[in-house]
Amino acid sequence: MQTEIAELGEAEDLAIDNQVFSIFPAPSALSRQSRDDAKLPSRETPATFGQWSQFPTTRYYGSKRRQMDWLREEFVRLEGCTALDAFGGTGAVSHLLSQLGWDVTYNDAFQFNTISARALFSSPKVQLSAANVASILRAIQPHPGFIHATFAGLYFTDEENAWLDGFMTALAHVEPACKDLLLHCLFQACLKKRPYNLFHRANLKLRQSRVEVQFGNRTTWEKSFAEHILSTFEEVQQMQRGLGRNVRVTAGGAAEDITPGYDFVYIDPPYFKRARATESYLSRYHFLEGLARYEEWPQLLDARDHLRRIQASAINEWTDKTALTRNIDALIQKHRKAKFALSYVSGEHPSEEELCALFHDNFSHVRLSRRAYGRALSKQKFVDLLLIGEP
Repeated sequence: MQTEIAELGEAEDLAIDNQVFSIFPAPSALSRQSRDDAKLPSRETPATFGQWSQFPTTRYYGSKRRQMDWLREEFVRLEGCTALDAFGGTGAVSHLLSQLGWDVTYNDAFQFNTISARALFSSPKVQLSAANVASILRAIQPHPGFIHATFAGLYFTDEENAWLDGFMTALAHVEPACKDLLLHCLFQACLKKRPYNLFHRANLKLRQSRVEVQFGNRTTWEKSFAEHILSTFEEVQQMQRGLGRNVRVTAGGAAEDITPGYDFVYIDPPYFKRARATESYLSRYHFLEGLARYEEWPQLLDARDHLRRIQASAINEWTDKTALTRNIDALIQKHRKAKFALSYVSGEHPSEEELCALFHDNFSHVRLSRRAYGRALSKQKFVDLLLIGEP
């Protein structure tokens, strides 16, 4: 099997190696029938093409925000009109695809991500201004409620927990579309105030300690929720001024339940470490999912868990390391007529070779793109992969 490799310029932002592309024609024994002569319909170039709207910053683990230039270079080659972002996460890739002219459907298993996507991509009937948001935040009355009683000493201070209870009470009187936007801003504020931007450990004592830390930013941790919310709101406003095509947001659910019929399917599933167990996204972000499902949160808790996490059964998440290749293959089979792209990381499970073999078994043309990026709070290099298969 021949491989064409081209060296390109330096990678942007946190990327730390030059970009390398590999093009793998599928072996003839595994080739599928050639595509119809008729090409897919062409997308119309959106009015904002060339005036890219900056996606808001996020502390979300695995966000593709810093990879937008790389992904844009790859996705602009593809023909078609409709795209599915099946593991939508922060919505950064859905945003990119919409600016490239695709009619995009965003999906994610988590309600907090679904709420954020609605906030970012929907046009609320009632427009909020920064002054409106500041007024809502000033009116919040902290009180010791469910969060204060349940999570004392774990993630935030008692005063902050009481403020969160007050915020959630105030949201009951806010219009639904505005509520989504305020919740999105709150989710980002919660991440910024956490030492590792996660909830898989308590770590409140670390934040409150006097020892010098080699990561994070104490100034950021100690800013109020209100300050962080206003900062995120301003970023969202800036992004929405340059939105591309409309992004349809599903109600949220398992990727495998989505009906086929798209020209292009992009998936960014959970990564599994080769040598050790991997924390699930629910373990990392259970607190945000609880805020998103505030009314039912008490019933979702795992009573045996000292971190007060949500029961694993509450989310249909891909958590079985041994089943990942099988799950990806099932999605490919379900969307047989679509172009298909997978983001993953090299050196973990499954291996780069296993993923390439999976794509060669299913597509007549396979393209592998690799780029090395740094990660926040880590000195290690990671080689990110993008596999694109065409029927």
